[in-house]
This record gives sequence, C-alpha cells and structure tokens, in this order.
Amino acid sequence: MDAIKTGSLIAQVRREKELTQKDLAERLHVSVQAVSKWERGLSCPDIGLLEPLAEALDLTVTELLSGQLGEEPGEEAVRDSLHFGENQLRPKIRRWKRLFLCAAALLLALALGLGYRWVRDNTQLIPQRETVLTPIELEEEQNALVDLLSSQDGWDFLRMYRVVLADDMDRVVFKAEVWSRDEKMNRELVRSWDMGALYARRHGQPDPRRQLLTFRLTFLEDGEAQFKLRLGGNGTQGCRSLLSELPRPVKGMGWGESVGEPVTVDREEGAVLLKLDLALEPEEGQREAAYSYEFVFKMYWE
Repeated sequence: MDAIKTGSLIAQVRREKELTQKDLAERLHVSVQAVSKWERGLSCPDIGLLEPLAEALDLTVTELLSGQLGEEPGEEAVRDSLHFGENQLRPKIRRWKRLFLCAAALLLALALGLGYRWVRDNTQLIPQRETVLTPIELEEEQNALVDLLSSQDGWDFLRMYRVVLADDMDRVVFKAEVWSRDEKMNRELVRSWDMGALYARRHGQPDPRRQLLTFRLTFLEDGEAQFKLRLGGNGTQGCRSLLSELPRPVKGMGWGESVGEPVTVDREEGAVLLKLDLALEPEEGQREAAYSYEFVFKMYWE
C-alpha cells in the first residue's frame, strides 16, 4: 500500500460523496485526526478498517490498497494485501509476545515465591539464621476474656508472639530492666533482673523451629511483679521485686511501645517484648507525676 496514493483516493472519494472528515470518522468509530493522517499520507488505515472503510466510500479493498479507482483484484493486489497485513500485524504480534513473556515471568516468580514460602513455613530445608518474633494481637473478645481472668490487685500485662527460632538457638533468656530518663531523653540503666531461661526446643515436636511465646506480668502495689513465661512446651514462673529501688512509688503505667510488626532478635541487644512508661508519685510541690522512668522486658538468645 502506498500511503500517499491511498490517502489521496480516500480524500477524493470522500469529497465526491460530500462527507466531512468528521462524518467518515464517526462511521468508522475513529478520530478525525486519524482520517486526516490517512488523507495526508502520514499513516495507513488499520487492516481491520479496510473493509468498513471501503464500504463507507463504495470502493473495493483492492482499490484502497492500490490507491486507484477501477483496480481489479489480481496476483499483485493479493500479494500487496498480504504484505500490508503482515506489516501491520508484525508489531502487534511482537507486542503480544512481549506481554505474554512478561506475564509468564510474573507467574513464574509468583509460583517460586509461594513455593519458597511454603518450603520455609512447612519444612526445615532452608537454613534459619535469625530468630524472628511476630506479635499476636488479641481480638476484642479475647481481650475481654483476659481482663476477666486477670488479677485485679495490680497492673496486668499479657503478650503473645509467634517465634521462628534460628537453627543454632538452644536457650532463650529473659531480662527485666528499669531505665531513668532526663528532660533531654537521655537514658540510664537503674537496675536489671534475670527473669529465667527456657530451652527453645522440645524433643519430638514436628517443627521445633516454630514456637508460641506467651508471658504475663502482674505488677502489685508493693513493687513486686508476678510473672509467667512459656515457650512451646517449656515454662517458668515466679515473683520478683522489680520496682522497689525507684526513688518514689509508681503511680501509674502506660504503654511505652507496642510492636505490631515482626522483630528480629539481635544477638547482642536482644529484642524488646514489652516497654512501659512508669509514672512515679510526684514530689512535694509537683502537681502531676512525670513519666521519667521506663520498664523494659527483653528476650535474648544463647
């Protein structure tokens, strides 16, 4: 197809039929700009438009392809038609091929990702180098049940985590710390306590990497704290005097940190399981208690 000859023929016949470019564009459901480009020889009609364009102008497809009125179908016209169709379809085929390859690559990546996740979560074939904690957030009904069963003699805190243990992690150690803070938020360790250690794995478990960690701390009015820890099938409990060394009694507690995302247990620094702001009884002359201390409950690995 000669774009200039075909465009001139389209413009000539359109004028003879007293059609505007807009009229022709509306019949073919294309833009006026597209018709204008055809007539100026800047582009060719799409192969799918040749037949409706020929009907709209009372021409044959052969006449459109040759750009001449009265052109009879012949071997050369057929060859030109095939060549024109091939030239128009080749870019579309390449584009669809690229889209197909991209879609296939995305599906393969998705399948590999899901497969890796299944192997990671259901087998022990992939090495686990870090210990990861994922907090379990209780629903409203569960929280109501916990409140019902909790002690009413102090401040009670319950936390639950799903734990994925590193391959070389045999024991976990729990520590409690109290830190002081000044007005510039500088922190200083007041005291720390060992809260016990638990073996990380239990013989005979189908997947010893994955454990459920639960702990509960109840702070009583005399500064003592009752605690109960459980990791998988192992547990410990007891009572510690955690807040007795503070300069003044604790008046209130508030959440200092509530982690909602998975946390990696650092080999040196451990991982914070619970952080509370402590409000002490105000000194003489003070109107309100200031949150100048914080309580931190941490987990380390051995």
